[in-house]
Amino acid sequence: MMKSFHKIGLALVILMIWLTPGIKSYATEINASIPSNWAKREIAQAKEFNLLPDELQGNYTVSITREEFSELTVKLYQALSGNESLAGNKNPFTDTQNPEVLAANNLGIVNGIGGGKFAPHLTATREEVSVMLYRTLQVAKPEYTLSNKNKYIFSDQNSISSWAQESVAYLHQEGVISGVGDNQFNPERDTSREEAIALVKRVYERFSLSENKEIPVHHEIGKINSENPTISRGDTLNLKFDMLKSLISKEMGKPYQWAGTGPDSYDCSGLVYSLFGKMGISLPRVSRDQAKVGTYIPKEDLIYGDLVFFARDGKNVHHVGIYVGNGEFVHAPSTGDVVKVSTIMSGYYANTYYTGRRIIQ
Repeated sequence: MMKSFHKIGLALVILMIWLTPGIKSYATEINASIPSNWAKREIAQAKEFNLLPDELQGNYTVSITREEFSELTVKLYQALSGNESLAGNKNPFTDTQNPEVLAANNLGIVNGIGGGKFAPHLTATREEVSVMLYRTLQVAKPEYTLSNKNKYIFSDQNSISSWAQESVAYLHQEGVISGVGDNQFNPERDTSREEAIALVKRVYERFSLSENKEIPVHHEIGKINSENPTISRGDTLNLKFDMLKSLISKEMGKPYQWAGTGPDSYDCSGLVYSLFGKMGISLPRVSRDQAKVGTYIPKEDLIYGDLVFFARDGKNVHHVGIYVGNGEFVHAPSTGDVVKVSTIMSGYYANTYYTGRRIIQ
């Protein structure tokens, strides 16, 4: 009887909480201030990189506004360009005096909506934030050639506005932004604060941290010799291999996720696509198409960096990895597993091995 009484009492307390508007609102606010599990690491890193304005540190799951995302892009611009001073203070808008919005506008990162309005409190859609990020890259890194080589097509491609197509395609190619499932981009969907923060952090990692590499990621790797004729072909190859080794080491242990292209999870072809993309090498997105690129290499002649492909039925490629020597390769195997090293000399992968292709040469 006592246990039943306690259960009824607990149920009444819970019901009262959810029927009391103030308490319910407070609970919702508290919940929104806690980032989703997938975003916790992204947000922590954004803070470390000084990319996160104080006013955006909270309410992570709510939709970000145009004003708030402008503030993020200014932070990103400053971090990428090294230019702490903001552009002039010309104000073409009647509905905002936010200095970061004005700076972003003067830099060419954001525009108004017409009639002298900026609409600072309107939410920012996925295609809008893609355009703003792309423009930030253009002004912060004018020396980069932002070319879209991999013409990936979403199932809702026609829904992406013409003015956003190039930006979405490029950021997807670089592994910054992905779809929302079922090969859809959903351009008109609002962007949450945590999603926006993650995108800004990924752009910073992709285009700033990678500059410490000896090979500039914005140039095609195949052009290194012509740009620096003092580097021999052998030295160039060693630089490429060193860069790939460094990139691979950062991805080990990350979980498999179907259609994942990083930075936190991958499927098999997404891992290859992302890593080679960071080296300036554009590959198709899926394994069966990646198997058509490069030069055929017999199994006994594989070297570090060659791609290895597998086909369960002996003819249709279903899996890919990167050969790392000693009969081993790095790959993202399947759901529930992580990026790891396996062997092609015995077991399942020996039985399903299909072909090798050399991309780095």
